[in-house]
Amino acid sequence: ASKNGFRIELMLDIPWTRSLQMLENGDLDVIAGAYFTTERNQIFKYSAPFTYDDIVVFQHKDNRFDIASIHDLVGFRGARPQGGSYGDYVDTYAQNNLNMIFSPTGNRIFYTLINGRVDYVMLGLYDGLANIYRDNHENVIIPIEPPLLRNEVHLMFSRKSPCLEHVANINLLISELAENGKLERWTTDHLQNAISDPETDG
Repeated sequence: ASKNGFRIELMLDIPWTRSLQMLENGDLDVIAGAYFTTERNQIFKYSAPFTYDDIVVFQHKDNRFDIASIHDLVGFRGARPQGGSYGDYVDTYAQNNLNMIFSPTGNRIFYTLINGRVDYVMLGLYDGLANIYRDNHENVIIPIEPPLLRNEVHLMFSRKSPCLEHVANINLLISELAENGKLERWTTDHLQNAISDPETDG
């Protein structure tokens, strides 16, 4: 931002579904970060991926069942974030084969698991861990290995934003930061802070 002479205003408290509507309307310039889907790619403009996120199943420690792939979730009740996407394959498979409810993220999605409404929660690993540690659920809720999949994470721009002219330079910067190792260090530091600091949103 400083190199290109523009100011960044961070808005951290907007619900995900509303932020997507604002992005489409041009009320937001960019969201960080988002997974790729064909549908979104027709509406928004993606940057190059700047990190990766494992999509995992979280279970209650007293209601465990074995999972080797997404197919093992058939017959169980699940929850996933409202307005979220995990890519074309997972979204399509879940819609056609899984019994899932959509829930707000944060502590509310894990309360569906703690209260027995669902048997599992499908969530990005780092989002889930940040919520678990923030709410002191680490002895109750468990992330299950292996992950269902690993998704690339992108910046996602409004096609109505004047920032579109900067996407090419941003992609070059992402490549440069990836090559010199800064991007990995920043990502690791951020995730450690999100997990260790109960006041951090993640």
